[in-house]
Amino acid sequence: MCLMGLLAGCETTDVTSVNVEDFTELSPSANVKTVAGLDVGDAIDISVEVDGKMEYSMHQAEVSRLGYVTLPLVGDVFVKGLSLEVARAEVRKRYSKYYVSTPVVMLSLIAEAGVAEWGQVSVLGRVQNPGPVELDNASGMRLSAAIQAAGGFSSSAKVSQIQITRTDSMGKRIQVEIDFNSIGKAGDADADLILYAGDIVNVPERHW
Repeated sequence: MCLMGLLAGCETTDVTSVNVEDFTELSPSANVKTVAGLDVGDAIDISVEVDGKMEYSMHQAEVSRLGYVTLPLVGDVFVKGLSLEVARAEVRKRYSKYYVSTPVVMLSLIAEAGVAEWGQVSVLGRVQNPGPVELDNASGMRLSAAIQAAGGFSSSAKVSQIQITRTDSMGKRIQVEIDFNSIGKAGDADADLILYAGDIVNVPERHW
């Protein structure tokens, strides 16, 4: 299952689907990820500005299993193993082919550990303000609070199939699917999972 519906034709990464009980058994301390370079499954945020005009703002992409991110205009760019600075330079070089002026490229790792004091989670897909959400303590954050911090659901959100992905210190990635309706209507408190630094929440689009 592809994490980011924002990417048309993105490739499936090695993620194991589990139930809520198995998902919550993963130690929170294993979620903080320290990586020398970008790796498969990393989610990045890219903005491109040219001559003071924002050409692409906060475009989110995921590193495919082949090591590429797919970006507007320039297509696939290989970034696996590259540091953020080197990846930023590579992306700038690709965009420079299309503009007379040198583009200003801003690139960040959405789930980068240590950005906030307690880390952050990423809320992607059909929410009002997709992107990183900072944790305000070491105990984590409930799913419902993370959604609220991201501005709430957009009108096209498919809240019955929210995907949450977690990566342990060995690089194993597990994913659980949550029906957000069950938290309120059915009173299922277990569905309101506690999120920890590095977790990625993806809210898919509802197809009418």
